[in-house]
Amino acid sequence: MKLQALVLLLLVVAASACFGGDAAAPADAFMYLPPRLAGRVVFYHSFETGVQQPEIDLIGAKVSAVGLAPAKGLTGKGYQAGSGAAAKKGSYRLQSPALSVHKPLTVLFWWRLDEPMKEETTFHIFGLSGNKGYISNFVHGKGEWCALKEPTYCFQVWSFPGIENWNDVWGGRVWVEPHVWHHAAIAVSGASEIRIYWDGSLRTLHAPKGRAFHEGDTGAIELGTSGLQPAMTLDEVIVLDRALSTEEVQAYVLAARQLAERGFTFAQ
Repeated sequence: MKLQALVLLLLVVAASACFGGDAAAPADAFMYLPPRLAGRVVFYHSFETGVQQPEIDLIGAKVSAVGLAPAKGLTGKGYQAGSGAAAKKGSYRLQSPALSVHKPLTVLFWWRLDEPMKEETTFHIFGLSGNKGYISNFVHGKGEWCALKEPTYCFQVWSFPGIENWNDVWGGRVWVEPHVWHHAAIAVSGASEIRIYWDGSLRTLHAPKGRAFHEGDTGAIELGTSGLQPAMTLDEVIVLDRALSTEEVQAYVLAARQLAERGFTFAQ
């Protein structure tokens, strides 16, 4: 126990130095939240108390989630939407005006596939949406769509009036082993720059053309797969009211992985 406590202390000190700022309630009560970004956490859902009960909700988010069965998460419990027709509406969705990308925003979460991939496998990572447009990141398997020859990393900005449509299907091959945890993050800054990270690595940097994002362009985010896509489990959903830097995302992913590997629970 003494060794675990020392390891934890070192992790917290290292993350604090990277993040900067002062911790603040209520987020400072949870071990898997960035230690010194606590005052910028506006939503946190560990799924420990159920799919409808986030630990922190300062944005009045409407949570839409229909878990089929309890699932083991990165730490403690997670959320599994399942697959097949019975899970068609089983993805995890947050709705709030605070999810508008005209202001700085970061959404982070952990995910894993619970079924083996095939060359034709398609699955959704996230989608930020509004009344008319959406920003999405997904993997699309080989097939007729865009004449893909293999499962491919894809990114879209689509249907926002005044913003040029962008369909990036050149992100490279993706192959994910089942039951292995991965991390995804989207950070939007300046109402004009989108950054997407997988496992702490920058995968997309995009500045939409035509205009900056306006208030209300987005107001909801859907995480994970649903419907006829493979089953996926989510955990540790975090929303911050600022755009994290690459170094901050990497520091969070590293600290959370090390905490999980050492068996620390989600709360202090």
